Amino acid sequence: MVYAYTAEQIRAAEKPLLDAQVSTDELMKSAAHAVFEAAEAMLAWPDPLADLRQHRKTLLLVGKGGNGGDALYAGAELALAGHTVNAWLAWGSAHEPALEAFRNVGGTVLTELPDGVREYRFAIDGLTGLGGAGSLDEQTGRVIQGLADWYAHVLAVDVPSGIDANTGETGEFHVTADATVTFGGWRVAHGLAPECGIQLLADPHLADGQSISDNLSPFDAAAVLHRAVPGDHQWPDSLTPLTATNVPSMEPRFHDDKYSGGVVGIRAGSDTYPGAAILTAAGAVHASPSMVRYAGPQADEVVRALPEVVVTRKLEDVGRVQAWVFGPGTGTDSTARSELAYLLGCEEPLLIDADGLTLISLDPELRELLRGRAAQTVLTPHDGEFVRLRNAEGISPADRLAETRALAESLNCIVLRKGRSTIISNPRHESTDSVIDAGTSWAATPGSGDVLSGITGAHLANAAARWGNDAFLLDTQPVVIHAVASALAAQTEFGKAPARALAIAQAVPAATAKLHQFSGLPAASTQR
Repeated sequence: MVYAYTAEQIRAAEKPLLDAQVSTDELMKSAAHAVFEAAEAMLAWPDPLADLRQHRKTLLLVGKGGNGGDALYAGAELALAGHTVNAWLAWGSAHEPALEAFRNVGGTVLTELPDGVREYRFAIDGLTGLGGAGSLDEQTGRVIQGLADWYAHVLAVDVPSGIDANTGETGEFHVTADATVTFGGWRVAHGLAPECGIQLLADPHLADGQSISDNLSPFDAAAVLHRAVPGDHQWPDSLTPLTATNVPSMEPRFHDDKYSGGVVGIRAGSDTYPGAAILTAAGAVHASPSMVRYAGPQADEVVRALPEVVVTRKLEDVGRVQAWVFGPGTGTDSTARSELAYLLGCEEPLLIDADGLTLISLDPELRELLRGRAAQTVLTPHDGEFVRLRNAEGISPADRLAETRALAESLNCIVLRKGRSTIISNPRHESTDSVIDAGTSWAATPGSGDVLSGITGAHLANAAARWGNDAFLLDTQPVVIHAVASALAAQTEFGKAPARALAIAQAVPAATAKLHQFSGLPAASTQR
């Protein structure tokens, strides 16, 4: 597991080391060396405007606090390595020992706004970091925007400035980084804010070996983080990129057959939205070796597109399943409402998406049925659908993680809140909430949510078949598989390009294999 902590927990973990230092800024210099190593790696990246820059300088964005000191000490190392480095003191002053070290190696200190930023190919953000929240000032925002306009790569120290470390919320003026290097343990923002770019973890230490991570406990973690697509860049061994964990196999066990691995039933699609039925079923078919059953008005179209699926028109005629998926494209009329009420009364795990979520948000009786279910229920709203559910439950708006937890507790079910950063909150389980950064946004295409519903439904059925309906289990694998499949579907022989939802579904087997390969575990290691 990869755990994330609040800013207060990180400060508490740092304090014993700060008290034990035997030389000035011992811990800060160790952290700054990690920043230097990340910067050296990024300075080797291609510069898209190399032909337009007369000079290829580095700019340090320096605040008054510890992150400004990290940037200055790292800048001093860069200067010693032969790079041209300027430091802009955004608010007129900086951590004095680090500033002196930077000057002593010939670094140039700017006390006024940089005179144009086109010559800077790289910048280190040490403005606010861990303690920052809310927007930066407009003047600083102009410098940040200028760097972005001239395609300078940006490395953030700890957390990009203008982004709340505990919530991932961004101010009007904030840094968007290509990579962020943090220390000791992850912050919640590293999963919730794509503006962090590639997330890197270092573990600064003292000469006697004490490190920040020694003082952090997984039992106190605020969230579990994952990144589905880690990126192609190479980093020094001292820097650990955030990557996905928890990759149980879907390989059939020795004596499994098409039924015993978990049969999923799907009610999706309508005459208005026939494609939703096919996409949801395609997600399930490509995610599971077990049977997929479909019930609904698009039975003929589904079996024509996916002959593996067993179809019928009525829920009552489906036969035995281990989990249900309801909602994509079903409509919200009285028939759909009756079908959802029927499934809420069934004993199998149930995933509700799309039109099913609209029905839940509009109907207090359905919400009461949902609240009282014994079997696990999973809601999969995007942010717009989430707001309707939140308002229906009378939950006050808050940061994205906090209000997702609140809705899950209010409705007594799992909430899988979709987005570039997906949140999974399960009030029936003691485990910490999970945050999954997709790593790319190629899934932002019509119908990809239907595919995710099918994948997740197949995994719910698999878990129920192995451990029973009361096993309140939802690992992050469906979300990670969907994200990796989206990236694979976007790959062409010439590079990345938009991919349609059906291509995402078709890439699910390759994504599943890739994740098992990446984990380094034998495919069937969880089956024996």
